[in-house]
Amino acid sequence: MTHISVLKENKIIWSTLLIISACFIVGYWPVFQKLMMRWDSGDNSYCYLIIPLFLYICWDKKNTFKFLDISWNPWGLLPILMSIGLIIIGEIGSVETLLYTGLWGCVVGTVAVLYGLRSRHLVFPLIILFFIVPLPPFINKMLTFKMKMAASTLSVEMLRAVGVSVMQEGNIIDLGIEQMQVVDACSGLRYFMSMILMALLVGYFFTKTWWQRAILLVLVVPLTIVMNGLRIFATGILTINGHKELAHGFSHDFAGWLGFMAAGAILVFVSFLLKKIWPYSKVDSVKGTLNKKTADSKIGLAKPVVLALILCFLFAGSGYALRGMSSSFIRPERMTFESFPMKIGEWEGKREYLSEEILNSLWSDDYVKAYYQKKGAPNVIYLFVPFYEYQGTRHTAHAPQSCLLGGGWALINSKEYVARPDHDSEVRMRTMLMEKGSARLLSSYFFFQRGRVITSPWANKFYLIWDSITKRRTDGALVRIEMGIAQGQSIDETYAVLDDFLARVWPLLPDYVPK
Repeated sequence: MTHISVLKENKIIWSTLLIISACFIVGYWPVFQKLMMRWDSGDNSYCYLIIPLFLYICWDKKNTFKFLDISWNPWGLLPILMSIGLIIIGEIGSVETLLYTGLWGCVVGTVAVLYGLRSRHLVFPLIILFFIVPLPPFINKMLTFKMKMAASTLSVEMLRAVGVSVMQEGNIIDLGIEQMQVVDACSGLRYFMSMILMALLVGYFFTKTWWQRAILLVLVVPLTIVMNGLRIFATGILTINGHKELAHGFSHDFAGWLGFMAAGAILVFVSFLLKKIWPYSKVDSVKGTLNKKTADSKIGLAKPVVLALILCFLFAGSGYALRGMSSSFIRPERMTFESFPMKIGEWEGKREYLSEEILNSLWSDDYVKAYYQKKGAPNVIYLFVPFYEYQGTRHTAHAPQSCLLGGGWALINSKEYVARPDHDSEVRMRTMLMEKGSARLLSSYFFFQRGRVITSPWANKFYLIWDSITKRRTDGALVRIEMGIAQGQSIDETYAVLDDFLARVWPLLPDYVPK
């Protein structure tokens, strides 16, 4: 083949790849927009580095992996079809992790179509690319809480070791002259995911054996906790020495960056130490194999054209269908919450309104928020019911645990509670006993979705998917009832008040939340 023919063939290949990429990006652009919204949150800002890292690692392989030797393997369509299914399920069921995992799976499938079995040599960059998928919110909160507690305890022990009198209550560190609250931004979660990423990269570039790389990954958790413990310790020392202003703003952020860089340097040092103690024989087992053309490199024109058209159709077609999905659902008639009564039996209420910022993060189409009191009763009950005409990613009801934990409340216990508002009904609620300082709160909620009462967020997502197929409906609401527990009031008395209020509210709900 002449040089001119090779250049012409390469131009055709590049043009084909660009067209496929354009169909993928344009088709799923709304999904990419949602993904970037998640990246914009502080805990996920590292995700912006992933695509450049992926491209760099691929570029680093340019001499051993001929990217323009295309195999056009039709078996790669299978993971693409499965990934499109994940995207659809993720959108209908409002499971963002599935939505974004589906995007990644489409890339993996496309690589499999282009390179067939040679795709195994791109496993590592594809693993790095998976970091575009942010952690699910419930895992995010769980890790934040556990790491926050570990970092707080470590810093308190360090302060005591240098003679500082300090008390700890949860994530509150009392220095006597000042109280410090270890919030989520100090928990180490921002370190945690980016440290895992750094450990993988250090292991890839500086070590060769799987067990050395495993050691680097195991070090991530203690390193993250120690670095954040040191950061909180330094903040405490600055505070008691009259430099509280250095614990906030730029100084606080710079200390976090410095801790991350120090942790990265430790990982690099450990990798060199492992190589020094256990040297390995460098054998290049892939050279001479990646450069070989595959047996089906000369495959004619029909197969590439057909597979390229199929890829474009799958990406553009499924992306277009995804955009019109919400408008295809049935939206039953209902009364708006503007008419929701502020007098329910003996309970007198006052309506409250949410700020624009909270409304934008709530995503609901209608809501009622009010607090109720009964003459002579020691409790104030807060009722909050957001309603959704349809549900999908970033437009759905979500369980309130993360909101309460993020507001500084500590969870004492949680259980499923069965209430009987009338002789014919049984309402299963999730109740949570919370504490913040000396204040106690009984929070309860249930999903009221198309006639079902659901307490499990996962069951709620399952029925979203099921009802979208069988009923063409995804409308529904979250019913949230909270009350402060009065001094000296027993838990049994508190539940009796909850039962009384729910018995008054339950008959009203179907007018506002269709069954």
